Amino acid sequence: MNGIIVIDKPRGMTSHDVVSVLRRKTGEKRIGHSGTLDPMATGVLPVFIGKATRVIEYAKDAGDTEAKLYYCDMRLGIETDTQDIWGTVVSQNEKIPEFSTIESVLKSFEGPGTQKPPMYSAVKVGGRKLYEYARKGETVEEGLIREREIYIKQIDVKHVDPDKREASFEVLCSGGVYIRTLCADAGKILGCGAVMSGLKRLKSDGFTIDMAVSLDTATDSVDLPLLPIDAPLGRLPRVEADKEAAVAFSHGRPIADNTGDHTEVSTGDNTEVSTGVSTGDNTEVNTAVTTGGETVRVYSAGSFIGIGKRTGDSKIHPEKVLV
Repeated sequence: MNGIIVIDKPRGMTSHDVVSVLRRKTGEKRIGHSGTLDPMATGVLPVFIGKATRVIEYAKDAGDTEAKLYYCDMRLGIETDTQDIWGTVVSQNEKIPEFSTIESVLKSFEGPGTQKPPMYSAVKVGGRKLYEYARKGETVEEGLIREREIYIKQIDVKHVDPDKREASFEVLCSGGVYIRTLCADAGKILGCGAVMSGLKRLKSDGFTIDMAVSLDTATDSVDLPLLPIDAPLGRLPRVEADKEAAVAFSHGRPIADNTGDHTEVSTGDNTEVSTGVSTGDNTEVNTAVTTGGETVRVYSAGSFIGIGKRTGDSKIHPEKVLV
C-alpha cells in the first residue's frame, strides 16, 4: 500500500498514536507523518504510507510563508507553565483588554519575526527534547534554546468574548510557528496573560482540512482514501523521461537534462523536446534551462518514478527512486 492519507487528528492523541493505529489497520510498517501536532490539537495531519514515506522530506517548502493555517482559541487572564490551558497555572489576572486592543496586539505579530521554542516542545538541546527537561523540573542553560526565524502572513481575529475571557483567531504562517507561544507572547504585551485553549490546523504544506477524514472513518473503511505519492510535490519542476532514460534513472544512473521544466529527457542526444510547463490554471508558459542544484520530480509515460537533482553537468541525478 502506497500513498498519503490526510487525517483530521482527534484531540487527546499524539501524532505517533495516529501512525500506530494506521500501522495496525494496514499491516504496513513504513508509515510516517509530517508536521507534528500537539496531543490536544486537532486537524490536518498528513500520513505517508509505504513508498510515500520517502517523499516526506520534500513535502515541506521552507520558504512557504503560507504553509500552515490554524484556528486558535485563546484564554485571557491566565498564564501556565505549558503556555496552554492544560498546564499548571502560574498567574491570573481578572482585567481583560477591549477587542480593539487584543486585535491590534495580535496583528502586530504579522510579518517576519523570531520565536523562542517553549520548554514543552520536541526541540532538542544537548541531545534531549525540551519537554524531557521540563517534565523532570530541570532547567536549560540560558542561551542554549535558540530563537528561530518565523513568518506570520496574516492573523484574523474572529471574535472576543469578555464574559468567557476568550478570543478566537486564524493564523496563516510559515512552518515552525508555535501558536501557544504566540498566545503567551500576546498575553505578556496585553498585560493580562494568555494561553492557548484550543487549536485546529486547517492547512499543512498544501494539505487542507477538506481533504481530511476522521481516524474512525479511515479505520472503518475497506480501502483507505489515499492520495498519490506525488500529491505534495506540485511546486517542484516536472520532467518527463523517455523509456530508456526511465530505465537508467530507476537503476540509479543520471540522465541527460536537455531542457527546462516539464520536458522530455533522455539518456542521449538528438531528442526532440518541448518546453511547455503547466502553471496549474491551464496556461502554458515557456521556460529556460534551469541551473544546477534544483530538485525535480521525474515521470515516465505520465507515471511518477522518483525525485532527482539537476546538476552543473547538465544531468539529472536520482535522489529517490520509487520504481
